[in-house]
Amino acid sequence: MCMAQAVIWAIIAGVFTALESSINSQLGRQLSPSIATLHNLATGTVLMLTVSAVRGSLTRYLKVFSVSPIWLIGGLFGAMIIYLSSRAIPVLGVSKTLTLILSAQILAGMAIDACFGSMTLDGYKICGVVFLLLGANLIIR
Repeated sequence: MCMAQAVIWAIIAGVFTALESSINSQLGRQLSPSIATLHNLATGTVLMLTVSAVRGSLTRYLKVFSVSPIWLIGGLFGAMIIYLSSRAIPVLGVSKTLTLILSAQILAGMAIDACFGSMTLDGYKICGVVFLLLGANLIIR
């Protein structure tokens, strides 16, 4: 995949994140946040099963049983992201909630990258963090 395509996919994912968060929040208000989360994950499961079946790669899923169990907990984090977002959005709104989520993701990602050596923290990155936090503060006011 080329850089331009990766950028486009990331932008689309960002738009989908905002749409998903808003829709799940509304569903959570009408039913409950846990039911909204369950429906979100069930719908996603059906979609990915269909995509995998159409592509003929469904049997590759069996390899999931041969990986380290620690790599299988991503779904738990995903479920908590959906659930916690659907709880926060009715109070904060979509833009404030996503601003806080995005800021936390960037800070956590930088910490992970720094700890595992794929990125070194320098003055530019520290300034970026300061500006990120200042910008987030302006948005959530």
